[in-house]
Amino acid sequence: MSIKLIYDYFSPAYKAGGPTQSLANMVAELDMPLDVLATNEDLDRTVLDVDADCWIPLDKHSKKKVWYCSAGRRTLSQIIGSEDVLFINSIFSHHFDYTAIIRSKAGRKIVSPRGMLDPGSLSQKRLKKRIYLALWKIRGLDKRVEWHATTELEKENIQRVFGRRAKVWVVPNLPKTLPFLPKTKETGRLKMASIAVISPMKNHKLVLEALSKSKEWVEWDIYGPVKDGEYWTQCLEMIHKLPPSITVNYHGDIPPAAVTDALEKVHIAMLPSKSENFGHSIYEALTAGKPVVTSHNTPWNGMEAASAGINVGVDSTNDLQKAISFFSGMGPEVYERWSKAARNFALEATDLPAIKAGYEEMFGI
Repeated sequence: MSIKLIYDYFSPAYKAGGPTQSLANMVAELDMPLDVLATNEDLDRTVLDVDADCWIPLDKHSKKKVWYCSAGRRTLSQIIGSEDVLFINSIFSHHFDYTAIIRSKAGRKIVSPRGMLDPGSLSQKRLKKRIYLALWKIRGLDKRVEWHATTELEKENIQRVFGRRAKVWVVPNLPKTLPFLPKTKETGRLKMASIAVISPMKNHKLVLEALSKSKEWVEWDIYGPVKDGEYWTQCLEMIHKLPPSITVNYHGDIPPAAVTDALEKVHIAMLPSKSENFGHSIYEALTAGKPVVTSHNTPWNGMEAASAGINVGVDSTNDLQKAISFFSGMGPEVYERWSKAARNFALEATDLPAIKAGYEEMFGI
């Protein structure tokens, strides 16, 4: 059986965030004949240190292969053949979904939008996305494919755009579990980290607004590539106006291998995204024992009841201010209890054998 997975970015690329991580986890965890088609660039057009325009093994022990397409040479549509399944990890990449669906002779085509059809995501660059989705419908591409959703909510979002007749498989993301990283906590002081691309969806400005009103001693480490330069410029202006008790450190891009070291230094993860269809950074932080502050618009709800974190509203700074104050005022014994609870919350929410079985069913293995 032949299964090809395609997306613009694949490891060692990492700057596109969640979708790249989702794909890397699938390839690493699933015992299936999976080959990957990607570009030889990262999100910022940095050229990867890989052999391009040829099949190379995923690693020396694997039968899985990767083809990194270079610009101006052999195109993706020429590489796609008559595979049994073409699994497309995008919906707003003209070459890697629109053209691929038209050119592919695959027996089945499955599209995984990776949260790109969530209302929060569609609200960004709205007109451009509406036109693109209209082209999909005019060409009837939605009638040629099946869909992969990672949650029931994402299934509803897909069917809201393409109709109730759309065939949707619901199989959760395969996550990456980090080691438990305990840290001592001093009452009245808080260290937090955000690992996410810099864009309005991730709500860095809202956090900065909350910090500007805070009387706590807080240090915030921000990691991630700048996806929206104008937005980041506004963030920098806000950072310069913060009170002396607040320290913000921007560390730039962070490769996956460095995430453990980054989380080991902090008490909580600050990730109040407007929406997430999974949230790999949320899961990884929780498994590391870092309580998470996030919105209600992710699969990770009910955290406060489990002492694993706090879900906040993102229409104002009220909830964020309260969450920051709560964790800042937390003493060492209470924090230790929340830290352990955060890890348990994530592990109990994930049934890896069941998830793998779901992918086998979807691919027809």
